[in-house]
Amino acid sequence: MQLLSILVCFSTFLQASLSLPHLASKPKPVDLEYSCMEVFDPNSKDFKHDDLPVILLHGLTGNKESWHGIFEIIAWNTKRRVCITDLRNHGQSPWNDEEYDVVAMTEDVKHLMDRIKAPKAIVLGHSLGGTIAVRLALNYPEKVEKVIVADMRPNGISPEALKEVQFDTRVFKEIEKLIPQGVTEKEAKEEVFSLITEHLAKMNITYQLDDANLLPVKCSNGKCSLSTNSVLLDAVLRNINELLNESSGRFEGPSLFIYGAESSFRVGEDESNIKKLFPNAKLVPVEGADHILHPFKKFPAEVIKFINSE
Repeated sequence: MQLLSILVCFSTFLQASLSLPHLASKPKPVDLEYSCMEVFDPNSKDFKHDDLPVILLHGLTGNKESWHGIFEIIAWNTKRRVCITDLRNHGQSPWNDEEYDVVAMTEDVKHLMDRIKAPKAIVLGHSLGGTIAVRLALNYPEKVEKVIVADMRPNGISPEALKEVQFDTRVFKEIEKLIPQGVTEKEAKEEVFSLITEHLAKMNITYQLDDANLLPVKCSNGKCSLSTNSVLLDAVLRNINELLNESSGRFEGPSLFIYGAESSFRVGEDESNIKKLFPNAKLVPVEGADHILHPFKKFPAEVIKFINSE
């Protein structure tokens, strides 16, 4: 009887201990693959080095190269250090089948800021990267000077966007089966792109991706595979909330939600929820754009104007 009482007491203590907030474990951050650039003239009287960089976060199945053509423009026009990175389970950053959600990815970005000795940063995230930017700003507001969210709601996505994301995910799952071996990365992407577009054309579907270079395929020594961990794709198809999670809190700093006016993500319709979390948020539509904003001149123009504003 005494032994039973001890066990009951120990069990009660253990349950109480495990529920204590300070014992809740955070995902262990990984060292993300990244690169930074800064454009400046050391002889210019106007030059002033700023330790607050701009960090760009790509979307699902993307990588740091997704920002090429944009991050150079931002660096040139802001004279700030601009950093691009592969999120965990993407590109050359570490892959982890157990911890793969936005919570883990946010800790990685915070860790990256420590590695590059950035006490604060301006964070720009597109799609999934936008969700990470949101969580970083809400959970670690002292680390974020300004936040820019490109075509993503703070919490969740619209039903129309979910259908679109899941369709694209199924396409990427098909890509796994089609990736050739013993070829260069360029050849692999071109062959997969050709097969995908041909298959979808038979179904009277026009695939939105119009650049083979953007396919999530990587090759090394003739071995080719997806450049995105399929655990993420499985989570999207199973239950996207496993990946995204919900964020709460308030970020009082400057915030820009820039979105495609024709996008199925319908960010403009979520203004009331955005303002609850980001009371100083500015919403800017890009006319004619869908989920991919990069090709539209208004996107970098608005981003640069926002970064340079006081």
